[in-house]
Amino acid sequence: MTGRGFALSGALPLDGARAIELLEEVVDAGYAPVLSTEVCGTSALALTAALAARRPGVPLGTGIVPLVAATDSSIAMGAATAAALSGTTYYLGVGTSTEQIVGGWHGGRYDASVSGTRQRLIDLRTILDGGRRGSFALPKPPGEQVRVLLGALGPRMVELGMTDADGVIVNFTPPETVPRPTADKTVLAYVWVLVDAESEGRARRDLTAYCLAAPYARHFTTLGYGEVVAMVTELAAQRRLRTAPDQLPAEFVDRFYATVERLPELCAQFDAVGAVPILLPVTGPEPDSLASSLPMPPGRLPVNPPVTQPGPSPR
Repeated sequence: MTGRGFALSGALPLDGARAIELLEEVVDAGYAPVLSTEVCGTSALALTAALAARRPGVPLGTGIVPLVAATDSSIAMGAATAAALSGTTYYLGVGTSTEQIVGGWHGGRYDASVSGTRQRLIDLRTILDGGRRGSFALPKPPGEQVRVLLGALGPRMVELGMTDADGVIVNFTPPETVPRPTADKTVLAYVWVLVDAESEGRARRDLTAYCLAAPYARHFTTLGYGEVVAMVTELAAQRRLRTAPDQLPAEFVDRFYATVERLPELCAQFDAVGAVPILLPVTGPEPDSLASSLPMPPGRLPVNPPVTQPGPSPR
């Protein structure tokens, strides 16, 4: 797979109708695949199903649906519905998420173990391929039309996604550390983009929150930013967390967030290792547009280009 993908942040306070409008602009601009992340706003499975009904033929997907916040059967039903409406490949991004989201938000039991995640992947794949879960089975299983991608940070989860799933979705992962896909595996890489003057402040606040989430704290530490994680943790303990965003080193922010000017070079680096860049613009809570803040994907013509009126015919 080549090209540029796009992901809509599930934390934006958008209703479903507005989210669809914004995503249709992205589809028209030529981005593919188009993913919906799931945080605390719109449902990723529901949103992509609605988009598929309006724009069939476009590769869509989720990134990331927390595995333990829903049953395998319900996730499979949602993915099968969206895949049938789209009529093409559907990328079902799933992951272990965090203890706060799984336990605090959804009341589930958090399990980030490799063995537990492997079993969930096996069970989910079995249902998608037409197998039974007790007396439950999908009447029209989508089979390989749905590709299950594991949201992965650490090396063990990356390996699991590349062996027991159809690939991985990586976040805050520089090109040089991205896993190389094989012929039958897919690697999607989130690329966060600073699109306006306010974006860096929002990015710094988000990075501060990520530093306090255990999976990301370990990930950042592995990448050489243990001192930054320790600083944020200490400020939180001192009840001075509000000061942390401004204290994040510029190098740390630049490592994980690209300006629009840096974007072509960064995407080329992901292309070189076989990963598909999935652009995530950092916007205000109610963006007027999403596609217009980003450069057009390479090889795509403008949508509805202006018509040039012919001049007078030569005599």
